[in-house]
Amino acid sequence: MAQERADEMVLAGTAPNTSYPGDPIAHIHRGTSFIVLVDGAIIIYLLMTTFTAMGWLNGNAGTAFLGVSVFLGLITYSGYRNRKAWAYWPAVLILALASAMFGFLAFLNLMQALLSGYLSGLLFVFLMGWAALGSGRRALFHWHPGYRAGYHQDHSMMSFNLEDGEMLAACPSCLAVLAIRPMMLGRADRCPHCGSGLVSDTLLSRHEEE
Repeated sequence: MAQERADEMVLAGTAPNTSYPGDPIAHIHRGTSFIVLVDGAIIIYLLMTTFTAMGWLNGNAGTAFLGVSVFLGLITYSGYRNRKAWAYWPAVLILALASAMFGFLAFLNLMQALLSGYLSGLLFVFLMGWAALGSGRRALFHWHPGYRAGYHQDHSMMSFNLEDGEMLAACPSCLAVLAIRPMMLGRADRCPHCGSGLVSDTLLSRHEEE
């Protein structure tokens, strides 16, 4: 079932929201916009902290750097949130840079934890690694033609004609969006892109008990 219709529905992102029935990427875009804002703020904070510690930013230079950075960050966020064409790749740059920074911090803390023997720092490693993965995945699906078309509101690529009983849903593993019939999903149904099960064993066991 999912395999038969998968080629029409491939769109990296998250599960759709019924608030946007005519715009499959709107829910994904709204969440990504918020992450762009948060990642931008974290990047500014990390750069300010690093440059100040190195003695590169002091007094007026620090104030000017902070003001310009915040201004550019807010302009990029606003442009991306409103789907301005110019803001697409700057937002991707913010997500990718944040992912790289989170990954670097995770690596440094992992080395410190292993060399010092204090494994309590592994929690921070996990959090930074998870943040790096999340921002990295958000950055990567900007190369997906479906998301790009939706962002630029090119409806010629977004005409998903669902059949009776179908709905859009995201694969829980790779986040590809598929056309499914939820009442017909079973243990054998797998994502045609990553091969993972579309329904978790926990959910299947719960329904079998009922």
